[in-house]
Amino acid sequence: MDYSKLEKYTCVDLRLMAEKMDLRIYRGKSDLIRVITDAFKEYEAYKKDKIDKYERFEQLGKKGKEGTTFLVRTKDGSEYAMKTFRKQKSSTNLRKEADLQKMVSNLGISPQVIEIDTVSKYIVMEKLDLHLVDLMKQQGGILTKRQQKQIISIYKKLDIARVFHGDANLLNYMYKGTKLYIIDFGMAKEITQSLIKKLGTETPNMHIMTLGMALKLRDLKCTPSSYSYIVKHLSEDQRSQFGFTISDDPV
Repeated sequence: MDYSKLEKYTCVDLRLMAEKMDLRIYRGKSDLIRVITDAFKEYEAYKKDKIDKYERFEQLGKKGKEGTTFLVRTKDGSEYAMKTFRKQKSSTNLRKEADLQKMVSNLGISPQVIEIDTVSKYIVMEKLDLHLVDLMKQQGGILTKRQQKQIISIYKKLDIARVFHGDANLLNYMYKGTKLYIIDFGMAKEITQSLIKKLGTETPNMHIMTLGMALKLRDLKCTPSSYSYIVKHLSEDQRSQFGFTISDDPV
């Protein structure tokens, strides 16, 4: 942009421009030109470093509760998943979600966070390959024992990371190669002493997410073998209360 053209505007016009840009109002024309110029330069740098950095392609999966994920590419051809959020999502909550995902990704059970932008409201992360739900469809609606073991392993590691995921939705599990990951930390919370007291357990993922997954699979009318290994990790009280029985299938 040719900032010298701002000299052609009147002080009144510059003041109106500053107001529309939500800038502080300065009395002198030279001050107005300086502040407006700085704001334009800041935006141009942001546009180059953030907005133009990723080229957006197709949507990945279904639209979520808070946002939509897209396949994006950088100029060097690298591909990532960009989770975009509604503009109303607070920057604090977006950063918290990204931070919790980083804590979990350090244990290799969620995609690595590449970059976050609290202005344009997105998180760029490692791209995964396939939703667990789609793989189950290929398997005739069955969740194999190996896949159940992978889910339980994720829950155990979440508790180690001190992050309670809080959403047992099957759409929150994806594969990269043969490795299963958990995604979408929009409902996640750090496992603090106050949360432990509130939930009544120091391992809420194993205690609550395991039950939630078993109930979800039963509600979807999956065969009992699709959650037999998961049921083994429920407490006796949970099995009794919700009508689950342990099968004799070998572990």
